[in-house]
Amino acid sequence: MNDPTDDTLTCSDCHNEVKEGDEFCPHCGGLFEEGLRCTNHSGQGADGVCIICCVPYCARCGSRVNKLFLCGNHRGYEIYEGTARVFGISDDVMAQHVQTCLEQAGLHPLLFSRKASPISGGGPDYTLFLASGEYDGHIVNEVKVMVPCQEVLKAERVLQDLELKM
Repeated sequence: MNDPTDDTLTCSDCHNEVKEGDEFCPHCGGLFEEGLRCTNHSGQGADGVCIICCVPYCARCGSRVNKLFLCGNHRGYEIYEGTARVFGISDDVMAQHVQTCLEQAGLHPLLFSRKASPISGGGPDYTLFLASGEYDGHIVNEVKVMVPCQEVLKAERVLQDLELKM
C-alpha cells in the first residue's frame, strides 16, 4: 500500500505538512518555488502568499504578522491556529445560526467563546477598556465564528448574502 505521507513535505518555516507539489505553504504563506511574482508589481518577486486570499505579494504589499504572511487587505484579521474570525457577537443563538449557515454553504466553521465572569464587572456585552480608559472595540463576551483561513472569502460572501457584518 502507498504511504499517504509519501506525497507530503514539511514546511521549513512553520513545520506543518504540505503537499509535495504546492508552490506555497497554506499555513504560513512561505514560498516553495522561486520565480513567483507579486500580483501588484509584476517586476518584483513575491516574498510570500497571503494565507487568506492565496495571492503572492512582495514585501511592499504584504508582510508577516505573527509568522503568517498576509496582504494589506487581510493583515487585520484575528487568526488563531489556522482559523480566522469572520463574525462575532455576544448572542450564542445568533452565532450558532451563522455557524449553521456557513456549514450549509460547505464551509467548516467553529465557535470560539471566552466568557467573562460576573466578577469582571460586566453584563452580557461587557467590553474591555484600555488602561487609558479608551474603548478598544473588544467585546470580552464575544462568541467568535472562525473558519479555516482559505475559507474566509467564501464565508464573507455568505455573510454578505445574509446581510450580516463581520
